[in-house]
Amino acid sequence: MSQKKDDMSTEVVGLGRRRFLNTAALTGLTLGVAACNDKPETAPAASGPSAAAPAAHASSATHLKPGELDTYYGIWSGGHTGDMRILGLPSGREIHRIPCFVPDALVGWGLTNESKAVMGTKPDGSLRYTVADTHHTHASYKDGNYDGRYAWINDKINSRIARVRLDYFVCDKITELPNVQGFHGIFPDKADPVDPAINYTTRVFCGAEFAIPLPNNGGDINNPEKYRSMFTCVDAESMEVRWQVLIDGNCDLTATSYDGKLAATNQYNIENGVHYEDMMSSERDACLFFNIARIEEAVKAGKFKTVGTSKVPVVDGTRESNKDPKTALVAYVSVPKNPHGVNASPDAKYFICAGKLSPTATVIELSKVLDWFDGKLPELDKAIVAEVEIGLGPLHTAFDGRGNAYTTLFLDSQVVKWNV
Repeated sequence: MSQKKDDMSTEVVGLGRRRFLNTAALTGLTLGVAACNDKPETAPAASGPSAAAPAAHASSATHLKPGELDTYYGIWSGGHTGDMRILGLPSGREIHRIPCFVPDALVGWGLTNESKAVMGTKPDGSLRYTVADTHHTHASYKDGNYDGRYAWINDKINSRIARVRLDYFVCDKITELPNVQGFHGIFPDKADPVDPAINYTTRVFCGAEFAIPLPNNGGDINNPEKYRSMFTCVDAESMEVRWQVLIDGNCDLTATSYDGKLAATNQYNIENGVHYEDMMSSERDACLFFNIARIEEAVKAGKFKTVGTSKVPVVDGTRESNKDPKTALVAYVSVPKNPHGVNASPDAKYFICAGKLSPTATVIELSKVLDWFDGKLPELDKAIVAEVEIGLGPLHTAFDGRGNAYTTLFLDSQVVKWNV
């Protein structure tokens, strides 16, 4: 490579790491000096609106100067790092990492006796698990809004749920869910279904993505008739498992109504298949709605069973056992195939089910689901008020409080805005 000063054809092939970093630093310094020397009196007069102005404005809106604080702080999952991330908004800066399921030598998590007690150990004192896969995290509510008490996060690999205290930003409890494989969807309730004075989170709902033979002791691995999933309720304070619901197919993500009466999970594999071609053969699957008050009445009345060595009450939420609306614990609302996310609109009226393998979002009216449970709606699918075609691979939906929904499309690699 020529090093002559007048050689303007120098290639950068094989540029070493150190030289690359030095070059980048020098380039940045040069640009910074040039910007500082661009005095107003020497700048050319503007002949019209600058094309770069919108970009500059967008940059200034997200870039914070030293000492400035973000307006909001968001909670993210860390994936295979097994932790929770705190990011500032609008800057997008990572403010903090909260270790939960996986050891973290930086803060001694999984090394100290106190953190080992939270994570769980084997008889020899070593950690029971050292890997995790966090996907979803949600915070506690009061009066329909976040109250800053707790946040919960899932571990999909080992079917665990962790709670983080938001006054200290530290994980204080971890619970392993029995009879579950592939714990994915998670969402806290927002109120009690019966007592209006309890207007805050007391339950956290968890969906098992993978149907497994129950009990999962290896005896029925080749018997598809034994494969089912569990929808689990965890006590928000004690972090003990309150109850589980046996359902058909596989759970995906979960949601809760603002009045506390309903929880929901999108269900795929209504066929109860164990191979991909079976799981995706039907053109429609379901969004399942759980009547929380009825489930807890059934548990209190002793109308449950237990599975394997677990002592957790399990009620029957299969489609065949829940056809009578006046006694049903679960309602199966038909939606297009293999739905992924389900989200509650901020006006508390609708749940939006994203199609994933269907280019649609299904809008379900919650009052009509409750009417079906009360025997006032003859056909459950009448609760569907719209199926909106929005794009390829709908996953998750958020809202702006002005009637608009924003749904991610994983095949189109876009976010689509549409009016509910």
